[in-house]
Amino acid sequence: MVHFKCDLCGKDLTALGDPRFVVRISASPGGDPDQITDDDLDEDHMEAVAELIRRHESMDDDDTRICRSFRFDLCDCCHKKYLSDPLGRELTRLADFSEFSKN
Repeated sequence: MVHFKCDLCGKDLTALGDPRFVVRISASPGGDPDQITDDDLDEDHMEAVAELIRRHESMDDDDTRICRSFRFDLCDCCHKKYLSDPLGRELTRLADFSEFSKN
């Protein structure tokens, strides 16, 4: 049997009746759609795609940091907290770091 635990609080999620939520996050470079021209749409890009695949296959771990995906299992309570502040801005605001000054 597969066992699941909440990735935030550690609650066992394998018990029957306890809801489990899966959060998937994908981070990748953004493109500017304004940079696409009509000429770009008319070109056959299959060779460029093949080259990208070849480059991706030869990348080491440092190169693959450009695109990252994450998967988290959350209990109902942690899922609600995540949905209310998915970027953790409230935690940053609560820290309220003071300015460092040299005397």
